[in-house]
Amino acid sequence: MSVQALRARSVSELVDATFSLYRRDASAYIMVTAIASIPGLVGQLLLQGGGASATAAFAGVISLVVSMITYALMTGVILRMGSDVYLGGEADVAGAVRAVMPRVGTLIAIAIGKSILYGLGAIVFLVGFLYAFARWFAPEAVAILEQKDFGESFARCSQLSAGRKRHIFKALFLGYAIYFLLMVGVIAVAAAFGSETLSLFVQSLFMVVAYPIVGLLTMLLYYDTRIRGEGFDVEHLSRSLAAQPAR
Repeated sequence: MSVQALRARSVSELVDATFSLYRRDASAYIMVTAIASIPGLVGQLLLQGGGASATAAFAGVISLVVSMITYALMTGVILRMGSDVYLGGEADVAGAVRAVMPRVGTLIAIAIGKSILYGLGAIVFLVGFLYAFARWFAPEAVAILEQKDFGESFARCSQLSAGRKRHIFKALFLGYAIYFLLMVGVIAVAAAFGSETLSLFVQSLFMVVAYPIVGLLTMLLYYDTRIRGEGFDVEHLSRSLAAQPAR
């Protein structure tokens, strides 16, 4: 069955579908991530090379603020493109950017909100963090794919994750485990060069190539919870058939 086929998937099937979607339009995802990464990389280089210079520090902070905006846009574009392909369409970078631009502020607020919730969860030891991680697993996807605002996105995530937190956690754990294991290997290789700047470039290159996997897995989990809890696969099929011209 193709990756575009809407159906409930096991944990391993979700991860496999993530990589299949990524391979299908890898160049588009890499281009989006590379462009979004430039401000952050510039900021790190300025802070790294400018020492205690006030000018370098100010320029670095500005670059990091811009990076926050571009990363929010990148996250939304990856979610939107992946969703379009999963639902039977094509990856359209320009169209995804136009659709996501008005939601950038919401995405930034969500990123901050998630950090606070995850931090509060961590205070209640590991169990609290894992609970928050599974409960609010995809507010970004809700904000982009359902056009919800900040509060509604978190509330919707709570609804979708109800009774499915173990499944969500297992899928995210497997996806992130693969990501972090690869990252550790890349960091080890980068450290062998003995150059802090070169190491930074190598790590940035890895992020450009690998980061879209996280967004695609989140998008698939979002739809998986809707299929399991709301019959979204049947709903989407009905809409698709209704949209076809009569013969």
